[in-house]
Amino acid sequence: MIRKAMNREKGIGEVESHDLCILTAVNFAFMPAISFLKLDGAEVSGDFAGVFPSLRWLCWQRFPLDFRAENFVLRELVILDLSWSKVTEEWGGWSKIKMKKLKVLNLTGCSDLLFTPDFSDYKDLEILILERCSHLVKLDPSIGNLKHLVYLNLKFCSQLNWLPVELGCTTALKELFIDGTSVRQIPISIGNLKQLEILSGLNCFPLTHLPSSICYLTALSEFQLEGAKISKLPSSLGKLQKLRCLSLRDCRCLEKLPYSIGEIGSLEELDISATSVSGLPDSIGNLKSLKVLRMDSSFIRAFPGQIGYLTKLEELHASWCWSLKGAIPHDIKGLHCLRSLTLGHSSISSLPPAISTIGGLHTLDLIQCDEIEELPKLPPSLICLRVSSERMKAIPLLEDLKELEELCLSDGDWEARQPPSKLPMPESNVKRMIDKQSFSISFPRLRKLELSLSQVIKLKFGPTDIPPLKRLKMLTPPGLSCRDVSELPKKLLSFKLYHSAIEEIEGLEGLEALKRLDISNCKIQNLNGIGQITSLRSLILSDCDDLSLPDLSNLKSLKVLEIIRCKKISQIEGLEKLTSLEKLNISECPAEKSAQVQDALKYVMARFPNT
Repeated sequence: MIRKAMNREKGIGEVESHDLCILTAVNFAFMPAISFLKLDGAEVSGDFAGVFPSLRWLCWQRFPLDFRAENFVLRELVILDLSWSKVTEEWGGWSKIKMKKLKVLNLTGCSDLLFTPDFSDYKDLEILILERCSHLVKLDPSIGNLKHLVYLNLKFCSQLNWLPVELGCTTALKELFIDGTSVRQIPISIGNLKQLEILSGLNCFPLTHLPSSICYLTALSEFQLEGAKISKLPSSLGKLQKLRCLSLRDCRCLEKLPYSIGEIGSLEELDISATSVSGLPDSIGNLKSLKVLRMDSSFIRAFPGQIGYLTKLEELHASWCWSLKGAIPHDIKGLHCLRSLTLGHSSISSLPPAISTIGGLHTLDLIQCDEIEELPKLPPSLICLRVSSERMKAIPLLEDLKELEELCLSDGDWEARQPPSKLPMPESNVKRMIDKQSFSISFPRLRKLELSLSQVIKLKFGPTDIPPLKRLKMLTPPGLSCRDVSELPKKLLSFKLYHSAIEEIEGLEGLEALKRLDISNCKIQNLNGIGQITSLRSLILSDCDDLSLPDLSNLKSLKVLEIIRCKKISQIEGLEKLTSLEKLNISECPAEKSAQVQDALKYVMARFPNT
C-alpha cells in the first residue's frame, strides 16, 4: 500500500509504503518543488535526474538495504533522517546520493551499521546522531574533517569501546554524548575541543581513565560521568572555570575529590552520591555559586566546617550515609537559601538550634536517624517534615509549622511497640502522661500525616481559621482511643490505621470524601458508620481479630474489598449489592468459604477475568 500526500503551499510531500513497494520517478511527478519528503519503508529505483531540485529535508526511515536509484541528486538537502533502517557502511546511497550541503544526519537505531561511512563529502555536517546503533564498533577517522560539527550523539552504541584520536579535530563540537557506550578511555586529543560545553558519559561503565587534557575544556559547563569506573579526577580540575554541573554519581571507585575543585567558582551542582568519597576537601567552602550538593549513599563521615560558606546552597542531600555521624555543625545557619535538607538513614545525632533561622527551609527529612533524641525549634517555613528515631525522647513542638503539607513522625519499631496500658495511673503522674500521650493537629495545609509514636494515645485536631485539614490525603494515627478521633476531617481521602490500640472509631459517617480505608493489626471492634461513606473506593482490613462489619450494601462505588485474617468476620452483609467491585480478596477468615463470598468472587471474575 502506498499513501501519497502533498501540500503545495508549504512544499511538503509524503509517501508512505508499508509493504516495501518500489517507487520510481513517475510516483513523484506531482511533486515538482517540494522541500520536505517522508518515505516510510519505501524502496526507490530508476532515473531520478532533476526530480528533487528543492528538497531540503528527507525523512526515509525503515528503508531496505538495496539502493537502485540513479542520478539521485539532492543538492539542496540539509537534513537526512535514515533512522531505524537497514543501512550499513556499504549502502549504495553514501556514494550515489549527492548532498554537499548536508547539515543533519540521523542514523538512530541503525543496528546493522558496524562502521560509520566516510564523512569526507559531508564537510558542512553540524549534527550527527548515531544513538542506539547497537553494533557500531568504529567511527571512521574522516570524522575529523567535520569542522562544523557541533553535536555528536553516540548514546547506547553499546559495542563502541573507543573514540578515534581524530575526534579532537572537530574543534567546533559543543555537545558530545557517549552515554551507555563501552568506551574505556577518552583520547588525549579531547583537550582540543575548546568549544565543548557538554560532555556526557552516563552509564559508560567501562570508562576507567580521564586524560589530564580534559582540563583544557575551558567552555565545559556540564560534565556527567555517572556509573564510570574512574578512580580519580585530574588534579587540575579547577581549570574548568565555566563548569556548572559535575555528576559523579555511582562512580564507586572514586575515593576523593581534588583540592582544586574549590577553584570552580561557577559550579552550581555537585553530585558524589554512591561514590567511595569519605570527605570533602576544605576548599569546598569556596564554591560560592553551589546550589545543589548531593552525597546520598556515599561514605561521607562529617560535614566540612566550611559548609556555612555555601551561601547560595538550596539543596543538601546526604541520605543513606551510614558513616555520617555526630551533630550537624552550627555553621549551617549560614545557608540562608537552603530549601531542602535530607539526611535520612544516617547516624547524625542532633541539629543545631540555629536551624530555626533558615527561613526558606521547605523540606527536612530525618527518617531513620536513630541517634536523634530530640529536635530543636524548627523554621515555620517547613512544608515537608519527616522524622523517625528509635531514641526519640520527646515529640518536637510543631505548633508554628502552619505551612506543613506532609508530616511523618515515628519513634521506633512497630513490632516492638506495645499498646498503651489501660491501668489507672497515679494521680501525681496524670498530667505528665497526658502531655506525653496527646498530640495536637492544627496544620491547615496538611495533605499527608503518618504517625508511629508509641508515646501518643490521643490525637487532637486543633481549631484553625479554615476547615481543619482541608486537603489532608492520608492519615495513619496509631495508638488512638475511640474518643479522640471524632473530629476526623470531612475532606479526608485516605485513612490508614496500623498497629493501633483503637477499639472503636466514632464519626466515620462524617468522612464524606473518603476513598480508601486501610486498617491492619488493630484492636478495633466495629466500623459503625462505614456504610454511609458512599464515596469509598477501597476497603482493606487485615489482622483485626475482634472486628465485626455492619451492612455494606450502600457502598455502590466500592472497587476493592480485601479482608484477611479477621477471625470474627463470618459474613459480609450487603456483599451481593456491591456491583462496582473489581477486586475481591477474602482469605483466612470464616467468611472465606461462605456461599455468599463464592458467588461474589464468580461475579467479579466474570467481569474482570485477569484480576
